[in-house]
Amino acid sequence: MGDLFQRFLEFLDYTAIRLDEDVTFGQIFIFIGFLAVSLLIVEYIRRWLRRLFNRLQISENIEKRFLAILFLIVMIIAIGFAFKFAGIDTGGFGKFLDYDLTELFQSSQESVETETGQIPPPVIDNRDKSKLTIANLFFGFAIVFGMFILSKYAQWVLRRQVLQAFQIERHTQFIILRIFHFVLITIGVIISLKSLGMNLTSLAIIFGGLSIGIGFGLQNLVSNLISGFILIFERPIKIGDLVEVMDVDIFGRVSSINLRSTVIIAVDEKEIIVPNSQLITEPVHNLTHYNNRFRIKIKASVSFSSDPELVKQVLLEAAHAHPDVITEPTPEMENVTPPFVRFTNFGEFSLDFDLLAWIPNTFDRFDVASDLHFMIWEKFKEYDIQIPFPQQEVHLTKEKD
Repeated sequence: MGDLFQRFLEFLDYTAIRLDEDVTFGQIFIFIGFLAVSLLIVEYIRRWLRRLFNRLQISENIEKRFLAILFLIVMIIAIGFAFKFAGIDTGGFGKFLDYDLTELFQSSQESVETETGQIPPPVIDNRDKSKLTIANLFFGFAIVFGMFILSKYAQWVLRRQVLQAFQIERHTQFIILRIFHFVLITIGVIISLKSLGMNLTSLAIIFGGLSIGIGFGLQNLVSNLISGFILIFERPIKIGDLVEVMDVDIFGRVSSINLRSTVIIAVDEKEIIVPNSQLITEPVHNLTHYNNRFRIKIKASVSFSSDPELVKQVLLEAAHAHPDVITEPTPEMENVTPPFVRFTNFGEFSLDFDLLAWIPNTFDRFDVASDLHFMIWEKFKEYDIQIPFPQQEVHLTKEKD
């Protein structure tokens, strides 16, 4: 048994691949074993993140993208550590990852010919200069990505453990969490830039120059960003409000207000993404800005032979029979009245009436209106009230010879 083990150790010392430095079978086994352990760790992290994303209610598409990016990040890091742990010289691959990208943008230094001879190019001391390498870019991206995940989890904890416990208004929670998210992402970006060795003063100069291009080419984007801040802090609409954008015929409940756009969930549960500038510059009906109540109007037309008092009685009976109609408003319900009927017009073919009634929830106005139409139709048949239809009388005269 000992002899067999000794032969196995000798086998591990045999050269398997000849590079700048020979790679033995033992190093290959260590490399493969390290990657196998890394795959197990990645799979455990992915399962944990799936549960976390489900608790944070992140959409499936975003979840898949994050997990794919995370897999690539962890595996690239694992491969780098596997090379070092196994003692394998990465050779050209390592030089590629460690190559200073700033050298691509530097002009070549050549000696200058003068009358007295050649002046050698100036020697630049790069000992204190931070290198911008592909590896550093990768780690900087990993920092921002990790800060984003930390922000999502911290927001979930803050909402559940702090904001809801203090019974803070939903829109105020949204503003606090949004600012918290921006702060964490900004910190992550600054740390990432510092890790890359970038000078923030130079970046300020670069962004100052880009602002001219932004002013001309990205006017709509900037307008939407500014409108997003106005919507968040001025609060003409809030999370959960029922809004109606008149010019584009959009009706639904506000789901989220982002910097560039606002998400509105329509009645059919479809998400409508509306640019923020549209909500600032165009007429918007906020049906729940003050409260959730809504007054519906049901139009009814009857024939001239009908008794107007009977029609009024029938319409009020239908309104009082519906469970969602407010029939006896409380003193707290400001400007809310019991159902009433207006005799609006003597039409060409009909007598026109309006039934006006308040309901507690604006979002139910279409369902309640439909129910009242059914109930009024049944009441009209019960009381033999006729609904008119357009008619014309034609008189024929015979001309005398």
